[in-house]
Amino acid sequence: MMRIAVKLLIACALVVYPIAIYFADDWFTPSQFIAGLLLLLAIRLVVITWIKPEHLMRNLALTALFLIAAVAVILWLPGIALDWLRLYPTLFNLVAFLAFFISLFSGMPLAERMARLVHPDLPSQAVAYTRRVTQVWCAVLLSNTFATLYTALATSFETWTLYNGVITYLLFGAVFVGEFLVRTHLKRKWAAT
Repeated sequence: MMRIAVKLLIACALVVYPIAIYFADDWFTPSQFIAGLLLLLAIRLVVITWIKPEHLMRNLALTALFLIAAVAVILWLPGIALDWLRLYPTLFNLVAFLAFFISLFSGMPLAERMARLVHPDLPSQAVAYTRRVTQVWCAVLLSNTFATLYTALATSFETWTLYNGVITYLLFGAVFVGEFLVRTHLKRKWAAT
C-alpha cells in the first residue's frame, strides 16, 4: 500500500510541476527549487529502498548523489535562471516521443506492449491497431515537444504555466478518450466479423 502511495505522490508531483514552478517563483530562488526537487528524489529513493530493499547499495549511492547535487546547486549555481526549469516538459515529451518512435522499429510497438499486459492474446487486427496508436502518440508527443519548447522560449511565464499545467493535460486526456472510443468501436466491429 505504501508503494502505491509513493507512486501516486510522485505522479502528482510530476503533474503539478509547471504550477509549482509558477508559485515557487515568489517564494524560492530557482537554485533552491532545483535543490528541493533533488531532495525529493533522494527521499523517494529512501522510501523505495525501505519498501523494497533488493537494490540497497545502488539506491543508497543514488540517494547520496542526489543529496550532493542538491548541496552543489545551492553552493555553486545560486544565479541559475528560472528559464531552464521551464524546459522540463519539453524534455519529458521528447523522451516519451523517442520511446514510442523507437518502439516502432522493434518487434512490438509500445502501445502493443501495454495492450498485451491486459490482453496477452491480441488478434491480428488489434496488433495492427496498436501500431497505429503508437504512431498517433508519436505525432502527439512530437507536436507537444515543439509546443512546450515554444512556450518555454518565446512566451510569458503565465502562458507557459497555462499550457504546460492545464492545456497539455486536456490534450492528452482528449487523445486518451478519443483512442478509447475508437478502440471500443473497433472491438465491437471485430467481434461482429
